[in-house]
Amino acid sequence: MEKGPSFLFAGVSFDKKKFATDLARFKENKESENLADDFSFVEGEKTDPEKAMVSFVKKRKRKSIAGVEGFNVFKSSKQLAPAVDKEKEKVEDGPSKAKKELNKQIERDAVFRKKYNIHVSGANVPSPLRTFAELSSRFGCESYLLRNLAEHGYKEPTPIQRQAIPVLLSDRECFACAPTGSGKTLAFLCPMLMKLRCASKDGIRAVILCPTRELATQTTRECKKLAKGNKFQIKLMKKELVRSTDLSKFSCDILISTPLRLRLAIRRKKIDLSRVEYLVLDEADKLFEVGNLLKHIDPVVKACSNPSIVRSLFSATLPDFVEELARSIMHDAVRVIVGRKNTASESIKQKLVFAGSEEGKLLALRQSFAE
Repeated sequence: MEKGPSFLFAGVSFDKKKFATDLARFKENKESENLADDFSFVEGEKTDPEKAMVSFVKKRKRKSIAGVEGFNVFKSSKQLAPAVDKEKEKVEDGPSKAKKELNKQIERDAVFRKKYNIHVSGANVPSPLRTFAELSSRFGCESYLLRNLAEHGYKEPTPIQRQAIPVLLSDRECFACAPTGSGKTLAFLCPMLMKLRCASKDGIRAVILCPTRELATQTTRECKKLAKGNKFQIKLMKKELVRSTDLSKFSCDILISTPLRLRLAIRRKKIDLSRVEYLVLDEADKLFEVGNLLKHIDPVVKACSNPSIVRSLFSATLPDFVEELARSIMHDAVRVIVGRKNTASESIKQKLVFAGSEEGKLLALRQSFAE
């Protein structure tokens, strides 16, 4: 018996003599099946080249169709993809470029402020001034004001003017600290004149409070110098004006006064401050002493009830209590400090002289004046 591939027939004996006829018939059937397979193989070899040719032609046709523009879906999508990407890049480039330019400008401003020892705090602080010419290019300053600045020898802005002027011209409230003689008066007069633009008879439009009559007189004089060539009505609140004049119909563009005199005018209901657009507190550390604040400053601030008013505060020193009070009456204010806070100016020499009596103080003071 021939060994089969399956282990199921292992050990089985087959009697060839007994089943000789069946075995012979089985062999004949097997040979005929082998012949049929051989014949089909030969026919398959003949037909395969034809099938190969047909498939090759189909592939060529497919490739040729793919080569025609517009027939291949995948090719057209690839062609459209770069265009879509470019459009996305254009859309994204706009904000990103603007943001980069803004960051560069912030860096340049920080370097410039460091150069002039300017310290600022607040949100979106405007860029400082480089020259007075920027008043015209950035803020549309009129020619008369630039001419007056040049005539009075203002060639370049001081550090406090470089930062405080752009802040006030941007309609932001400001409290600033800079040493004596650093140009604080011009820092609030210049933007005030620019914002008021021209004379008007609609009542009082700006108020400047000074702690002393001498400083109020000096501020009035400087304001008239800068306003030369324009018909602004700039008035100083004097004692005679409070006593004699009926202030109910009183109108001027800029009113400069001490707190006491203006408080008296408000208490007697002779003056209307409801249309004031700009309120300036000069030498605020003196104005904001506890007694003066409660008796004089508070009624003035309340009387200036215009909702769009811009308040500003300038001082040579900025104590903590003054800063807290400034923040309580101001909205979204910018703090500007030149140099170090609450320190004496480097341009002022100080010395301590011991005197044995009050007469000795006078003698020492006269001697220092004589020197």
